[in-house]
This record gives sequence, structure tokens and C-alpha cells, in this order.
Amino acid sequence: MIDLLTDGELVSRAIQDDSRAFGELCNRHRRRVWRVISAVTQGPETEDLAQEAFVRAFRSLRSYRGESSFEAWITRIAVNAAHDYHRSAWKRKVLPWLRSEDEVDEGAEPLSETVARRDSQRSVRLAVAKLPHRQRVPIWLHYFEEFTVAEIARLEDTAESTIRSRILAGMKGLERSLEHLAEMHVEATDPGGCMA
Repeated sequence: MIDLLTDGELVSRAIQDDSRAFGELCNRHRRRVWRVISAVTQGPETEDLAQEAFVRAFRSLRSYRGESSFEAWITRIAVNAAHDYHRSAWKRKVLPWLRSEDEVDEGAEPLSETVARRDSQRSVRLAVAKLPHRQRVPIWLHYFEEFTVAEIARLEDTAESTIRSRILAGMKGLERSLEHLAEMHVEATDPGGCMA
């Protein structure tokens, strides 16, 4: 019977912690989300980004006001997830060095890698801490605390476009100050120095 409910009814139930209702919303809109993301980005990350879009939607569900259809709302989240992925090229370059301590089995990696990873994590955090406040806060909230751009805009009482601009400006600064990490990652993954 849940499949007979409207999107609006499902959203209301999902906000009340009805996981089946949110699951039905995901089923209804998963193809569109996947198509939208694969139109923006291609490759193996498409499936992960579709999942990310639904996670973001779930986290932001209480902010859905019904001013547009749920389908339009989730599509906008999917587009933002795909664009955020493209804008975070530096993060992909240093991702192995950004893993939290909980995600790493330090006994399984050589001591030299543990030391290098911790040094790199420290470098990234210090570089972010040196950014101007207007760039540092949205970058920290987005990449370390995993808030969406929309959530940050509400927290900062600022337009989403302004938050995106601040993140982009900060990321450009970080790219310059963290170039050495990307180079270290390339050397670590390609010890022979031969790039395909």
C-alpha cells in the first residue's frame, strides 16, 4: 500500500522516521537520479554519487518545503552532488591521505605509510586552518563535517551561490598549498615514475 502514497505523503512519513517511506521515494526516483548524475559525470563513480545524492536528501529531508516537486528537489541534489565531485579534484588526489583514524587499519599498512598519511592529514588541516574565515568555514563544514552546500548556506545565512564561490576560491588556494601532497601521491602510486 505504501506504493500508492504520493511523494508528499511519503516525505511526511520519512520525516517521522519511516524508513520504508524513504525507501519508496528512493525506488521511485533512482533511475532519474542515476541518469542525471551520469549526464554530468561518467565512470565508476556514478553509482557512488547516486548513493551520495540520496544520503544528502535523507539528511536534508526536513528542509524540503514542497515548493517544488520532490522529483525536482532530489534532481537538484543529484546535480549538486555531481558538480561537487567535479569541483573536488584536489580531494581525489589527496583522498588516501584524508582517511580518518577509524577507517585505517594501521597494523595493515607499513609504518612509513602511517607516518606519511598522518603528516599529510596534518598538512591538509593546517592548510585549511590558514584560509580566510569566509573560505575556511564552508570548506570545513562541507568536506570534514559533510554538510551540503544548502545546509551551510542556511547555517551561514548566506546565498548558496556565495557559499559555492567561497568554497571554490578556498579550494584554489588549497590546490596551490597542497600541490606537494598530490605529487607525493603520484610517486607513491607510481614508484617507477612511469605514468600511463
